[in-house]
Amino acid sequence: METGTVLFEITKPPAPERGSLKGRKHCDPNAGRFVRYQFTPAFLQLRQVGATVEFTVGDTPINNFRMIERHYFRDQLLKSFDFEFGFCMPSSKNTCEHIYEFPALSEEIIEIGQCQNHRGAS
Repeated sequence: METGTVLFEITKPPAPERGSLKGRKHCDPNAGRFVRYQFTPAFLQLRQVGATVEFTVGDTPINNFRMIERHYFRDQLLKSFDFEFGFCMPSSKNTCEHIYEFPALSEEIIEIGQCQNHRGAS
């Protein structure tokens, strides 16, 4: 947040055309539900990160829409966020912005992340 540096950007590929059988055969209905990303060890030093999430709703309205976001480091849950949007109108484009305050990590955890990254890079 302090530097305005973009750490990552993810976009969903365009949906196949409605009449296209070719696109439907290989379309995973859960493809956009999960995102996994990896950062450099410098990420462990950050205290505050901002995120903008944009999502669109199809032809059917969504009641009780909920998004859960979990941040892990080496299988340890660092922080969990639970966002309830409630009702989302059909055919709408929605944007949600969050500012995350990260918990302070021990020097031991940070060193583990840095050492494992160097080993993987060699």
